Amino acid sequence: MISQKINYLNNYIRIAFLNIKSNIAGNIFALSIMSFSFFIMLFFMLSYVNIYNYMLSFEKNNTMIIFLKNSENSPSLSNRVHPYRITAAGIINKIKKFRGVKKIKYYSNKLSYQFMLKHTPNIRTILAKIKPAYFPRIIKIYFKPDYISKIYLSNIYLRLKSMKNIKFVYYSKLMEDKINQFVFFTKMIGFIVLLFLFISSVFVSYSAIKLIILRKQNDIEILKLIGATNNYIKIPMYIESAMGSVLAFILSLVLLSAVFNIFIYYKFNNFLSFFKINIIFLNNFDILIVFFIALLSGFLGTYFSSRKFF
Repeated sequence: MISQKINYLNNYIRIAFLNIKSNIAGNIFALSIMSFSFFIMLFFMLSYVNIYNYMLSFEKNNTMIIFLKNSENSPSLSNRVHPYRITAAGIINKIKKFRGVKKIKYYSNKLSYQFMLKHTPNIRTILAKIKPAYFPRIIKIYFKPDYISKIYLSNIYLRLKSMKNIKFVYYSKLMEDKINQFVFFTKMIGFIVLLFLFISSVFVSYSAIKLIILRKQNDIEILKLIGATNNYIKIPMYIESAMGSVLAFILSLVLLSAVFNIFIYYKFNNFLSFFKINIIFLNNFDILIVFFIALLSGFLGTYFSSRKFF
């Protein structure tokens, strides 16, 4: 019984290969279109995964950055004490009184300049032409993990904004809502694109199988006359569409992997890492989602093209 089923399966696969061979040009064209569709699907999936991963990094962030104004020297102050230090020290003393503050770090103009030199070696020659005095003075605040919440940080943000000599206050939660909106926008656009590409893949598979049926209609009629069942005729078509979908998916995945590796090879990710953006590739679950979409498109195309004839 098992050997008989294996023989049937071998026969179905052989017929599927013969169908592919009989219309090699049409199958290559269909394969190209489906590969492009699956590549766009994978690319949108990759984009969404990285945007979502970037949003998660904001939720874990427990820092706030304050940019101080460059105030003029005051004649009433001693020559030995720079007014910038007094301004920063006063603000730092006020910040220390806030509950939930873990650590405070001050960057003078010179320290900001040295920080940029250290973390952006590729543009060191450009930075060398800029005077350290043109770099901002920064106070970086680290909060305790238990105090990280949107309401708490919003309250701290408003209190800092009301202080004098503070030019700008930046913290991750300011961007979180915008990133959430962008993630939602990306998800909706991605869903529409995936749906469109899925329908186009079904249509390509539908057209390829329908051409086989129309071209071999006489052979199919003869097979029916000698007692062949509908399943005996349809199963090779399903195998053919599945093989085409899997091959198109593999080609699209290889292409996406090549583009991603080129991006990493030329170290474009180093520029993004400066902004705390970590580029990651798709995991196995994400790849399986597109793989099943590819299989489903092939099966649906075969089903719709063959149901009028069987």
